[in-house]
Amino acid sequence: MRLTFAVLLLFASTALGQTVTFSGSVIVDNDIVVSKANCADRRSVSWSRTGTLACSPLVFWLSDGNCSGEPGEGDKEILEIAEGNTATTSGTLELRMSDALAAGGLTCETQTADKTYRLCATVEKQDSLGACDSTTSSVGSPSVNFILDPTSPLAPALPGVTGLDSALSVSVTVPSDTTSMLVEVVELVPGDGDGGTATAGEVVRSKTQTSDNTVFRMDELENEKEYGVRAFAFDKAGNQSPASPLATGSPIPSDGFFAAYHAAGGAETGGCGAGGGGLALGAVVAALGFWMTSRRKLS
Repeated sequence: MRLTFAVLLLFASTALGQTVTFSGSVIVDNDIVVSKANCADRRSVSWSRTGTLACSPLVFWLSDGNCSGEPGEGDKEILEIAEGNTATTSGTLELRMSDALAAGGLTCETQTADKTYRLCATVEKQDSLGACDSTTSSVGSPSVNFILDPTSPLAPALPGVTGLDSALSVSVTVPSDTTSMLVEVVELVPGDGDGGTATAGEVVRSKTQTSDNTVFRMDELENEKEYGVRAFAFDKAGNQSPASPLATGSPIPSDGFFAAYHAAGGAETGGCGAGGGGLALGAVVAALGFWMTSRRKLS
């Protein structure tokens, strides 16, 4: 009797240990996010399982709600592993948002708001005595959301631009729902007539950084030349925002401050501090501030 009970427990523990694990580089923070532009593209998710399929097939599907029960109206079945199959313990799922939407009579083009599906793996389990459950259970982990994000982030605010030697330092404000930022330095196209607003021309330099780094150094620029600077935001789905307002700025040679300092009436005294007819330290700082402000133009 004890031997029979032990065999039943061993068998039951194997069956009850059914689990499916999802993995893949497309899963970021348990989400797979796509935009309208790549709505029909494939997203590959790897899976592996443990345990036996003694009671029912293992079904992989995208749920329009949650992973309880079985696929129904509005859900998209992806793959089924037959009951009793002991050979297939891993594989790859190919997900397409366009297929998931089509299951519910929807299309990528008509979506104007976020749409979320759950990636499900369900099977009927056995109880401790080897009897099959009457309903399916969700056995997939982690809990993966497949999301269509059809909207772009807001345009960034006007960038802050500071002139450096043969470079510009650009500070950007990150809109919400942003994962990366793009900054472009562009040629300026003069506006029509006197005082016309300049517009963006050919891109001279560009750089992309993650959104937690909000200061961009744009190198290899011509000193004393005025450039346009604009920024774009990108969200997790890859949606690009409209351009920020166009700022302007000019790189400055490293001796530019000293020229401004002398023009303001400063004089070298041969020592570290100000003396004689030279400017005091506070005046030097003020001159620097005035000069830097005069060098920085925003529009």
